[in-house]
Amino acid sequence: MWYTWDIEVVFMLKYRKMIRPFDMVVAVLLMAFSFAPIAVFAHQQAQIPDNAQIYAIVTIGREVVARFPLEEGGESFTVLYTHEDGLRGEQYNLVEVDGGRIRVKEDNSPDQIAVNTGWISRPGQTSICLPHQFMIRIETTNPVIDDDEIIIAG
Repeated sequence: MWYTWDIEVVFMLKYRKMIRPFDMVVAVLLMAFSFAPIAVFAHQQAQIPDNAQIYAIVTIGREVVARFPLEEGGESFTVLYTHEDGLRGEQYNLVEVDGGRIRVKEDNSPDQIAVNTGWISRPGQTSICLPHQFMIRIETTNPVIDDDEIIIAG
């Protein structure tokens, strides 16, 4: 009587001949490189000095509309962005700042990606609402990357 595991064993033996030793090396290297962004981001976060001022930059389109300093224990408030700030038609974004973190609390975009991003607080993080061309990015006054280290691909 054939059981499920018998079929799986036959399937594995049949296709095992197709895998070469170099294929395994490539697979292991690709898995190792997939963690590189995490290592780079962690390294950048470790390079930020304790006295660096962290702030959030709010842009609509390509225009900066606000900057908020983010400090633990700082002020908590909400800001509503509408067509008066550069959004089109009935679009709106409600931004909430809570001391050292910021988020898009509510908007009327179809996918709610910026709302689902939640709180952001570390330099390099962003919250983006593409239909509204609305973006919040976290930056610091002390840049982590020197101008000599910037690589321009093109």
